[in-house]
Amino acid sequence: MKKKIAIIGAGLAGLVCADYLSPDFEISLFDKSRGMSGRLSTRRAEDGNLVFSFDHGAQYFSAKSAAFKDWLKPFEVSGHVSRWQPQMVNISARGLVPHPKSEKLVFSPSMNSVGKAQFAQWADTQLYLDSSVVEIDGAPGAWHLNCSRKFHGPFEHVVLAVPAPQALALLPQHADFSESLERVQMRGCHSLMLGYLPEQNVGADWQFAFFEDSMLGIAAFSSSKPGRGGGTALVVQTRHDWSQAHIEDDMELVASLIAHRLEDLTGLCPAAEGYYKLHRWRYASALQPAGVTNFYDDSLKLYAIGDWCLGSKVENAFTSGYSLAEKLNSQ
Repeated sequence: MKKKIAIIGAGLAGLVCADYLSPDFEISLFDKSRGMSGRLSTRRAEDGNLVFSFDHGAQYFSAKSAAFKDWLKPFEVSGHVSRWQPQMVNISARGLVPHPKSEKLVFSPSMNSVGKAQFAQWADTQLYLDSSVVEIDGAPGAWHLNCSRKFHGPFEHVVLAVPAPQALALLPQHADFSESLERVQMRGCHSLMLGYLPEQNVGADWQFAFFEDSMLGIAAFSSSKPGRGGGTALVVQTRHDWSQAHIEDDMELVASLIAHRLEDLTGLCPAAEGYYKLHRWRYASALQPAGVTNFYDDSLKLYAIGDWCLGSKVENAFTSGYSLAEKLNSQ
């Protein structure tokens, strides 16, 4: 019989870990959101017959390791991975400077399509969305998950594929790696989504911008990416240090500050008539990565993974999930 394992978090680290464990483990995958893929996120919005698609989390990624390249191959074949060469610029108070073009990878037709495509390949995995785990109860080898009075289990293993502060809140205090997680400081990020109607004629001569600014970090026209259609969709993201200093500020005020700063630096009208919405990522990156691929307590059969183990890139999430799956498969 297959060993039962619960993975809390359906971001890329959790998905990758589940994928490599699926042949030999009976997997239950939990996520507090209504969809999968974590910060590989895309929001769809409609204005009449016009549809906007905003990649409001990770914008693109690269693949350097052989393992990540191999894992991506089936997605490329199926059309779920595309290559994107945006016109890039650096923008500061001094003006705009063209940036050398370079090829990026994106998931298609949306960044979050990787989760749907991956789950479609699993026959026996149980998926629980909109299920926030509030407590891990029980004992090693027989853990139960409390999802707001609905209990699941028992599970022999539990993997926490969530940001370090959220993993720490669920861990028993005597777990071997609790103190290590306490040292991981994470920072937030704000993403302002602007959808423009055709008559607004945005007219920007760039598709991706890096800002030299104390507030803004990057901006990207999601609508310029392969597989996207619909209206002109612009995502503006803040610097993580700025967001962390304003993480509890009023959302309408933060949106207004971002919008006006965008107009100051680019001349673009922030009054998007098709869609205007701010999203706050409370845990977007680690101030200082943990420096290991994963955390584990073999006696408790509890584990933690995430991009924050190694950095904040998409490939960091893959490496973390892959490394833990290798460990568990070898036991």
